[in-house]
Amino acid sequence: MLFAGGSRLLAPRSLPATPANVNAAIAEIERETGGGGTELGQALDEALALPGNDGVSRTTIVVTDGFISAEASVFEGIRRNLNRSNLFAFGIGSSVNRHLIEGMARAGQGEPFVAIDADEAKEVAKRFQEYVRSPALTDIAIHTEGFETYDIEPLSIPDLFADRPLVVFGKWRGIGGSATGTIRVTGVGGEGDYEKVFDAAEAESSEGNRPLRYLWARERVRRLSDDGSENDETRLAVTELGLSYELLTRYTSFVAIHDVIRNLDGSAKNVNQPLPLPQGVEDSAFAVPEPELPLLVLVVLLLLCLTRVRRAWS
Repeated sequence: MLFAGGSRLLAPRSLPATPANVNAAIAEIERETGGGGTELGQALDEALALPGNDGVSRTTIVVTDGFISAEASVFEGIRRNLNRSNLFAFGIGSSVNRHLIEGMARAGQGEPFVAIDADEAKEVAKRFQEYVRSPALTDIAIHTEGFETYDIEPLSIPDLFADRPLVVFGKWRGIGGSATGTIRVTGVGGEGDYEKVFDAAEAESSEGNRPLRYLWARERVRRLSDDGSENDETRLAVTELGLSYELLTRYTSFVAIHDVIRNLDGSAKNVNQPLPLPQGVEDSAFAVPEPELPLLVLVVLLLLCLTRVRRAWS
């Protein structure tokens, strides 16, 4: 799927990787001239909604420079579909939006890949191939018996790869302060249905496991922060997590006290600081926002009409 202001598909379903189909895909990409908007959210929703095959590990790859501002909705769309498709993000170009690429990787429980030029792209593509070439389990589910679990992160569980372990954070309640019961992991592997049962009593609590609570809190803060919701509920939840677990967040910080006061009168003023354009990006990329382009065209046409009328009158 190629996308800019809109999107178009090479085919509505996955195609076999025959030489003819590969060449057709490359030719379709080479016909693209670039430019236009970056309507990633709509294109991503359409791609993830395409029909797939049950029991097959499905991977979606997003390749973009990431010049968009709707990151929060993109992250949420990825998390919402984690149990239907893996997602990996490739950032391309000398000025990649790393917040977007790394945020998509976090939402997809994967690794970000960034290539700043054509030479680096070959190496990055090879690394990605090694990463995804060995899917081990898909359709993964986790069931607990004998104790209660809650506040589980992530909300959806991605496929298991040889280079991507299954990591789930959460809290539990049990009788007597100890977990007695089982954790059952199910999925579909290359040889059919898979099941593995762990005895929770074999995992003894120790002071060395104390950092796990901070890892859980950091994962919860990251998800809430990536959502981009600025409502009171989100602010309160992130603030409470930051204070309770002593974490640096959007609303909590560590305070350093410095006794030397440089600004004695306490006055300050705002300064507009000009920033250089990213390397390889022309002025036209930011001169006129695309939503205002129709208005600009209308103004130009109106000026042309007024010029013609003035000439005719004179």
